[in-house]
Amino acid sequence: MLRKLSTFLPGTLRSACGASPLALSRGFKAVADVEIDFNNREVLKKYVGIRDHLSKKPGTRGALIEALSSVLNAIKAVPETSDYRKAVEATCQYRMKVCQENESDAGIEEVLDAHLEELIKECKEEERLVPYMIGA
Repeated sequence: MLRKLSTFLPGTLRSACGASPLALSRGFKAVADVEIDFNNREVLKKYVGIRDHLSKKPGTRGALIEALSSVLNAIKAVPETSDYRKAVEATCQYRMKVCQENESDAGIEEVLDAHLEELIKECKEEERLVPYMIGA
């Protein structure tokens, strides 16, 4: 077991642990050079790992509209004169308008220059922030 673990150590420490010459010559294998189409947002999301972390579900556009509506309802508790409320309302209303004007997920992502999954996550975080802003 110690020999297996020693393969992760720098060379000077490997020799002190008694690692075999085979382990010393072992290196990382290069990943094959793959042609990525950066204009295809679905391929790009998979390549970057967004799909793995945020998991695209069917009806992402509807989920974004629902999340934006939820933030707009939550922000009503903040005083109308607050700059924070004005900024959040303006942002959410603009994004809502873009969602209503574009039927496809790719169209919305193109206009907003962001992934829908990230925007939904951002809305959830903003909604959690509102109670703290009321107390401030």
